[in-house]
Amino acid sequence: MNQLGDRLVILLIAATGFAVLIAGWAGGLVEAEAPIGWEIALIGGLFLLLILVLVGFWTEFSLIDRKRERDQEQDRPN
Repeated sequence: MNQLGDRLVILLIAATGFAVLIAGWAGGLVEAEAPIGWEIALIGGLFLLLILVLVGFWTEFSLIDRKRERDQEQDRPN
């Protein structure tokens, strides 16, 4: 996960899956059940949820990298 390309590929796969889940499934329910004035706000909320999930993935990648670097530093002989 140290390579930016690896992170971006994983993030792209996660974004595609969550976009289908959130925008496709939940967005379809919003369109079908929401009152006329609330549709845009609910779709915007779903989009914000998608962005928050992707930011969460990115920060988790960073935490994993920091932990791996810290563990490697501890394993090095002095």
